Amino acid sequence: MTEQKGRWHMPQTDYSEISPVDLRNPFRNPTEEPDYSPDYREIAPELSMAGSRLPLYPEKPERSRIRRFFNLTFLTLIFGLIVTLSICTGLRMLSALILKQIDLRKMGNLPPNYMMIAEQYMNDSAIGNAINLISFLCGNLIAFWVGCRLTNVKAETMFRLRNLGAVRTVKYVLVGLWLQLLTGLLAGWLLPFLRRAGIPVTGHPVSLEGSRSKIMLLVLYCCLIAPVTEELLMRGIVLKNLSRVSQRFGIFMSAFLFAVMHDNLPQFLLTFPLGILLGYITIQHNSLTPAIITHMAVNSFAMLQQFAHRMLERSLFRTAELSYILLLLLLGSAAFFYMLLTERLPDKTPHQSSRGMRLAAGCPLFWAFLCLHAAIVIYAMI
Repeated sequence: MTEQKGRWHMPQTDYSEISPVDLRNPFRNPTEEPDYSPDYREIAPELSMAGSRLPLYPEKPERSRIRRFFNLTFLTLIFGLIVTLSICTGLRMLSALILKQIDLRKMGNLPPNYMMIAEQYMNDSAIGNAINLISFLCGNLIAFWVGCRLTNVKAETMFRLRNLGAVRTVKYVLVGLWLQLLTGLLAGWLLPFLRRAGIPVTGHPVSLEGSRSKIMLLVLYCCLIAPVTEELLMRGIVLKNLSRVSQRFGIFMSAFLFAVMHDNLPQFLLTFPLGILLGYITIQHNSLTPAIITHMAVNSFAMLQQFAHRMLERSLFRTAELSYILLLLLLGSAAFFYMLLTERLPDKTPHQSSRGMRLAAGCPLFWAFLCLHAAIVIYAMI
């Protein structure tokens, strides 16, 4: 790499063919972390032979193997969603039947709309939160296990932590919270504008109303279950496999898929830039640990704000909120711009450009994933 005006740049040499030296960095990209990427012989087994070359544009066998890994990644996400919805539906039906039997023994006769009443009761009680927690926990973990098997990724390779100290951890958390603050402010301005323009916008607001057990389950899910299982799936399986051809492509595509999975615009605005940060620090430290910590911190602070809003007097909450915003703007901006000046996302070479989005766009399961989540968003609007 060469340094120009304080920033690092790759040499601009454009090789029509390259002879790989490092099979974990076959495209000779000095901005990538070679310890993170899987062995490229899983895509191009001919690299085992002496004198093998990678052309600028992949030939048909290489394209087919790249698309195979991409399709298996998108299939894992679709499978995880189907498993989650299936478990959720099954548990809700089972819970409704149990409630029906209990109420039949107590009252004898039930109203015709009893199932609607039972559904509303589950939503208002801890039962609904317990079902959601179990469904997402099982769905994400099963999808993670299936993704590891399908793509030959070993779970232990996702936790080979290196060079992560307390200062870097605090820096990543500050940047994550800073992104959460800025995107929250953006959503607060954008959503009313869209609604006035007649564009329906839905969200999934977190409610702390209800019993103590209901709130405890919600906190457990948001602050622990979701960050851990989502990182296993998104920065574990998805990022690892999409980074086979380009770590830059893997970071941005996994962040986009992560944002789409949340099925609403407010969370898309947060999770896309947050996903870029989480993908970068996962590759940088060759471990899911910093991403899990940062994700947990972002979710936990969001829950803490909800608790403060509920428990503090209005004037006291306003004072605390303003102090938090000013402090985070100061510290978060400093951490973000320090990262911007001292670190950088991986670049991509011309060879990697022809092996990234161009091939992903030709994967049927990529479009199936987008259509499935578009249908969920439309259904929520009806």
